[in-house]
Amino acid sequence: MTNESPESDELLGLLSELVDGGLTSAQTDRLRELLRNDPGAQDLYLWFMRIHTQLHLDYDSGSRPTDVPGESSMPLKPLSTPLLELAVGGTLGPGFEETDAAPSPIRNWLSTAVVGWTVAVLLAIGLVVVRWSPGPRKSAVVARAPKKVDAADGVGVVVRAENLRWETDDGRIPKEGDILPKGRLQVSAGRAIISMFSGVTVIVEGPADVDLLSVDRIACNRGKLRARVPEGAEGFVISGPGTAVVDLGTEFGINVKADGKSYGKVFQGEVEAAVLGTAGTLRHSQVVRQGSEAFEIDPGSGLINPLRESEEFVAPFVPSASPLTLAPGYRDSVLASGPVCYWRFESMVEGKVPNEIPAGPPLLTTGPIQLVGSATGNRCAQFESGQNNQYFLMGGPWRPERYPGYAIELWFLAETIGHASLVSMITPRDTTDHLSLVELTSSSRLALFRPGSVRFLYRWPTSRGGGHNLFSDDYYVPFRWRHLVAQVAGDRMELYLDGLAQASQPINPPGSTKSCQVILGRLSTLTGSATIHHTGFRRGFVGLMDEVALYNRPLAPEEIRAHSQLAARPSRSE
Repeated sequence: MTNESPESDELLGLLSELVDGGLTSAQTDRLRELLRNDPGAQDLYLWFMRIHTQLHLDYDSGSRPTDVPGESSMPLKPLSTPLLELAVGGTLGPGFEETDAAPSPIRNWLSTAVVGWTVAVLLAIGLVVVRWSPGPRKSAVVARAPKKVDAADGVGVVVRAENLRWETDDGRIPKEGDILPKGRLQVSAGRAIISMFSGVTVIVEGPADVDLLSVDRIACNRGKLRARVPEGAEGFVISGPGTAVVDLGTEFGINVKADGKSYGKVFQGEVEAAVLGTAGTLRHSQVVRQGSEAFEIDPGSGLINPLRESEEFVAPFVPSASPLTLAPGYRDSVLASGPVCYWRFESMVEGKVPNEIPAGPPLLTTGPIQLVGSATGNRCAQFESGQNNQYFLMGGPWRPERYPGYAIELWFLAETIGHASLVSMITPRDTTDHLSLVELTSSSRLALFRPGSVRFLYRWPTSRGGGHNLFSDDYYVPFRWRHLVAQVAGDRMELYLDGLAQASQPINPPGSTKSCQVILGRLSTLTGSATIHHTGFRRGFVGLMDEVALYNRPLAPEEIRAHSQLAARPSRSE
């Protein structure tokens, strides 16, 4: 077991559950499995339990056990070899095989009530560990995994943790890819990049103390924040003690000081800076635009003034997404499944991406889409941020089969949480009447969508509303590649992510298909009207897309798993 191995994190979690008194039978079996014949794991177990035990011993320096809640008591002497005994029963002898030896006093000592009290003391003094390492050991905070939060109950997801040190009351440390619930978030150092489910990207720089109130509101007690708000997510608010900054479509920074004053700067667009009364009502506000001086909001005087002194704001988050890494046999595996169209994005000539199927239609490029990747490695399509009119259009119609069905397969990497179309199948052309639609979702007041998920729509007859919807159970994380298959299989529609079935449901037997206009990266080809702007008909995708295949049959689960397993999904930009 190594310092950075997943097993070391798992072992620490099991040990935490052990001392909490909440270890299940299955977890007990897993703990024994991890400890058996692994000196590194045994070393970590010994060290963890020694620290835990010594805290009890140090608490009482008298000559008799100290009574504690739960009608139990702490031992008077340090435990040596018996530390290897699991409190849940049985000892681990040579080779850590289970024996029938009677439990030692540690079994009684680690009662649920006593252990709960001990962990409270442990957390209060901060003397617990992060990871096992073979070298010198340092005291830190136990890196316990946070409780799993459903996307429907969360406010955002941790995209990056840059040299980050969290401060938490319960020792549960969010990791990259974790959903954050509503509540307090404290950072002592480093930066946390959070993609809110509204589509807003927020950078929290420590030391900072914030409250995540909702997908579109953060209260900052102190610290530095920077927010980038995309089109459609306007109205995002960062409030301080007696202050607030309301986004009007922008990117801005805000520093909240210990004295209650807030300093802000608009990097793009405009905001409304405000002074609030004691009940949170508006006292005074002022619109501040890009190019203006930094400003100060002083709740004491009730004034908003240009900031004359120097103030350092949070630097932007500028990642570079890594192209998809594919196994050599990926192309052959897809072709063996018999797609009617397959685009790999390895080349583009005069705005056309060739089809891997002989005589198959190419993809026609609109807007500044580029192909990125190394000259010797796999390439992919890049959809840039801030471009409202970029998409691929299939150079000819596709009529998918209603029976036995059809499948849409692709890889995608989104740069943010957002409402964005991956594949649109429209009929008649140049409308918003969909037969099928595969898109990413964000939090929306106008739709009953599951936020942060993949949506698959089947609609018959084709129209602008209604239809059958599937939403993935799993959520997508910005800057992580995901393999996606959405398909109609007879009278059912099915959705897969990374080879795993996400959802399925029956569809109306009378349903049928028509020849469709296929669009990648946008909801529709329509442009240039106020209606489109206000109803979000663009839904432009921002990120990377690769290996798009269309089939006139549903794929078998084993085919989907095989394709998904022929790639490495880098979880972060390099």
